[in-house]
Amino acid sequence: MSTRLRGLTTGAAGLTRLGLRTGGIGLLLIVVVAAGLVTLTAASIAVLYDDPGERLVYAETIGASPAALAFNGRGYGLETIGGISALEVGFMGQLLFPLLAMHVAVKHTRREEEAGRTEVLTAGQVGRLAPLASGAILLAGTCLAICALMLTGLVAVGVPTAASAWYATSVALVMAFFGAAGLLLGQLAQSARTAYLMGLGLLTGVYLLRALVDGLGWDAVWLSPLGWLPEVRAFAEPQAWPLLAYAASGAALLTGAVVIARGRDLGAGVLTPRPGPARARPTLATVPGLTWRMMQGPTLTWTVIAVLWAACFGALSQEMSELIDANPNLVEALGVGSGVDIVTSLAVVVICLAATAVAAQGAGRLSTEESSGRLGALLATRVPRLRLWLGWWAVVTALSLAVLALGTASLGLATWAVTGDSAAVGHALGVGAGYAVPVAFVAAVAALLGAAAPQLAGLIWLLVGWIVVVGFLAETLRLPGWARDLSPLHLVGTLPREDPALTAVLGLGAGAVVAFAVSALTIRRRDLRAG
Repeated sequence: MSTRLRGLTTGAAGLTRLGLRTGGIGLLLIVVVAAGLVTLTAASIAVLYDDPGERLVYAETIGASPAALAFNGRGYGLETIGGISALEVGFMGQLLFPLLAMHVAVKHTRREEEAGRTEVLTAGQVGRLAPLASGAILLAGTCLAICALMLTGLVAVGVPTAASAWYATSVALVMAFFGAAGLLLGQLAQSARTAYLMGLGLLTGVYLLRALVDGLGWDAVWLSPLGWLPEVRAFAEPQAWPLLAYAASGAALLTGAVVIARGRDLGAGVLTPRPGPARARPTLATVPGLTWRMMQGPTLTWTVIAVLWAACFGALSQEMSELIDANPNLVEALGVGSGVDIVTSLAVVVICLAATAVAAQGAGRLSTEESSGRLGALLATRVPRLRLWLGWWAVVTALSLAVLALGTASLGLATWAVTGDSAAVGHALGVGAGYAVPVAFVAAVAALLGAAAPQLAGLIWLLVGWIVVVGFLAETLRLPGWARDLSPLHLVGTLPREDPALTAVLGLGAGAVVAFAVSALTIRRRDLRAG
C-alpha cells in the first residue's frame, strides 16, 4: 500500500471496531438470516425429496415451469438436494442477499455521514477514505461470515462439501457485488434514503431483466448480474466465470466509490437534491397534502415496482398455459388449475409486498419526523394531534390500496395482452380486492406500533417480510399452520386457488378498525419523543 493511500485510510481499523461495537448485533442478525435461509431450506428439501424418483419428478415439472424459472432463476442439478434447494431459495435469495448487502454498505457509510457522526470522527486523525474503507471491511467480513456459516450448514444437512463450497462462495460474491454497488450509491447520493431507493430500483431492474430472460428462455443469462448466480452450477458442473465476473465487477464499483469519495466534500453527494419551489402549494397546509408530499417518493417507487413486476410476469401467462396443457402432472405439482392462476398467485404476493411496504415506510417516516422534533413543531400550531394522526394514516392506507389496485390491474392487462382473454383484468382485480383487507390490516398494525413508540415503527417490516416468506417458502420450510396464519394474506386464503375466507376477512377488518382506534388513543395520551 502506498504512503499516500495509507494516509487516506488512516483510522479505518478504529472505525471498523467502532462499527462492530455499535452495529455488531445487526451484522450478526444479517449473517444468521442469510445463512439460515439456505440451511433451513436445504434441511426441508432433504426431507421432502429424500426419494431420487421424487427429485426427478420435480425436475420434470417445477424445474421446467416458466413461472418457476422467472421467479427463481434457472435450475441445475435438480436431481440433487442441493440443486433443488438452490432453486427454491432463488426468489428470496436473489432479493434478500443483495438487499442485506446494500443495507450494510449504506448504513455504515452514508447513514453515518448523514447523521453527523462521520464529521465528528474525521475531525481527529482519520483519513478521508477511512469511513469508506471501514464500510468495505465490514461488508467483506459479513460476506465471509455468511459464506462460512452457510457452508457449515449445508454440509451438516448432508450436501457434498465441494458443491456446498461453490454455492456458499457464489452467494458471498453476489453479496459483495451488490454491497460494492451500495458503497458507490452511498457516495453518489446525498442521503441514505436516496441511496436505498436507488439500490432498490437497481435491484428491481436487474431482477426483472433476469426474470424475462429466464422465463422466456432467452440465451442471454449474461445480461443481468442476478443471472450469473445460477450459472455457477454449484450442484451440477461448476463454472468459475460467474465468480470472476462478480469479483471484477465488484472491484470496479468499489474503485468508482473510492474515486468519488476522494473528490467530494464531506456531507455532499454527486447527485444533489433538487431545490424545492419558492412557494408552497395551498394543499401543503392540509394534513392530506402534507402526507402526500412526504410519501410521494416511496409510493411512486413501490408503484413502479409493482406495475413493472406484474407486467413482466403477466407476460408469462401464455407460456404457462401452454405448459399446463402439455404437462397435466404440473397441475398436481403446483396445486393450481391453470397457467394464469400460477402466475397470478405468485405475482400478487410481490404486489402485496409493495402495497404493505408503503404502509411500513409511512410508519417509519412519521416516527422520523417525531424523533427529529419536526412533528412537535407542527403540532404546536393549530393542527390537532388526533386530526394529524388519523389524516396521515387515512392517506397512507389509501396509498397502499392504490398500489395494490394498480399492480393487479397491470397484471390483468399484461395477461389480457398475451392471452387475448379480457376477463383476465377482472380476475386479477378480484384477487387484489380479496387482499385489500389484509393490506389495510398491516397498515393498522404499523400505526399501532408507531403510536406505542416511534422506535417500534420499524418492527412492521418483520410482518411484511413474513408475508413474503409464507407466500413463497411455506411449503419448502414445512411451516406449521399457526405460523402460516401469522401472515394476513395466508389467513384470508391462497388466491385465486381458494375463495377468500369470509370469517378471516371480517376478523382482519375488525382488527384493523380496533388497531387504528387504539393507535389514535395512544398517540393522543403519550408524550412526543422530541419537540
